[in-house]
Amino acid sequence: MDQETKEYLEKILRGLATKEDMEKLRQETKSNFRQLKEENKNQVLEWKQEVKADLEQSRKGEMGETDPIRKEFRDGIQELKAETHSALDQSIQKLETFLQGLKEKEETHLANAREAVSANVSGLKDGVESLREGIKEITEEILTIKENMKDGFVGVQTELGSMIKFSYADLEKKFSALEARIKALEKMVFP
Repeated sequence: MDQETKEYLEKILRGLATKEDMEKLRQETKSNFRQLKEENKNQVLEWKQEVKADLEQSRKGEMGETDPIRKEFRDGIQELKAETHSALDQSIQKLETFLQGLKEKEETHLANAREAVSANVSGLKDGVESLREGIKEITEEILTIKENMKDGFVGVQTELGSMIKFSYADLEKKFSALEARIKALEKMVFP
């Protein structure tokens, strides 16, 4: 057989076998694409659930991470309370003994006692003021830690969003490639 006849027969055989095969291939491709689409949809839903679960765990982890800080903060406050109570108790005891001394002493000693009480009160005011400043500093540190944690969560959320967008873009490329192949096969079969 010459080359032209051979090509003609192959073309006829391809034409006869390919129409049915093309239909089967088209149906299989559509079925596979639907299945892939469902799998990707399910996978995206799973990813969303995982992200939500991770965010919940992260929030709980944030609580867990801040719990030692809170505990340390509470312990510090308890220590400050204990110190303040002991200082107050000591001051009260000093004041009581001093007042008893005032009762026992004459009026001239009363003036000296008032000066000592005012000195103790100003010292107590200074102690309370320094306690307030310490509490403000600790509160500011906790707020900066929370802000840093929020920024970290925003970064994670942004990364996950870009990963999901990339997944859709990749899926779209694959779908376009399959459509191009089907069109090429149709052109070959149906000239």
